[in-house]
Amino acid sequence: MKNSIDIIVPYWGEFSLLKQTVDSVLAQTSKAWHLTILDDHYPDKTAYNHYKKLNDKRITYIRHRKNIGITANFNYAIQHASAPYCMIVGCDDKLLPSYVDTALKNIGESDFYQPRVQIIDDKSNVYLPLADKVKRILQPKKSGILSGEKLAASLCCGNWLYFPSITWKTDTLKQYSFDTKYKILEDVIVELTMIIDGASLYFDTTETFQYRRFAESLSSKEKGKNGIRFKEENEVYDNFSDRFNEIGWKKAARAAKLRVTSRIHSFLSRF
Repeated sequence: MKNSIDIIVPYWGEFSLLKQTVDSVLAQTSKAWHLTILDDHYPDKTAYNHYKKLNDKRITYIRHRKNIGITANFNYAIQHASAPYCMIVGCDDKLLPSYVDTALKNIGESDFYQPRVQIIDDKSNVYLPLADKVKRILQPKKSGILSGEKLAASLCCGNWLYFPSITWKTDTLKQYSFDTKYKILEDVIVELTMIIDGASLYFDTTETFQYRRFAESLSSKEKGKNGIRFKEENEVYDNFSDRFNEIGWKKAARAAKLRVTSRIHSFLSRF
């Protein structure tokens, strides 16, 4: 199909949540999509058995022979994409019915498309945790195209993108890969590198995606993960500050060096 999206879901987790993700794709008002599930050799084969029996030409199920890890599975997703556009969706997130229609209508000549998202908990109830309230404040107030230093500086002040909800121009995304050195910020590195290279983003204030954030991600269980996050942020944003300075993006360089919201988050997570 000339104007279509490859929806790719790297899978490792509960079948019940994956099924909600798949069902949300099947419920799209547009037919301009193909779904691929990349099973990273999850021990429970319930999902594999279920989708292999469906015999639905709109769905491709690939089960890796061994576990390759989430970042490598993201890179596999990039290699697998062949439609003009693609997205790499979390295996517990949900697309609202108009997602594909709206993304294809608005992405235009931009390299990637970010809608406004709803946050859902483990029961699929919509809520808005503090971290996402901050993201909402930082996001643009109007739909439109963003690029260059202004976009880079804004994202370094506080990254308001939601990677699983993004539609990418496939030819653009295929120029990059996710760095397996990083566990959390691999998507940020790709996004900021693309922007340095001239990529543009269409931000849409229309809510067409539901991003699942479990309540436990706000608890003390996340403190260990936060330690990894803040270590990666220090390294990644310091590196980008240097890169921005090299190309004369002084405002973006300062934003990356200061990373105000990251430091506030780091401070609050200690309590």
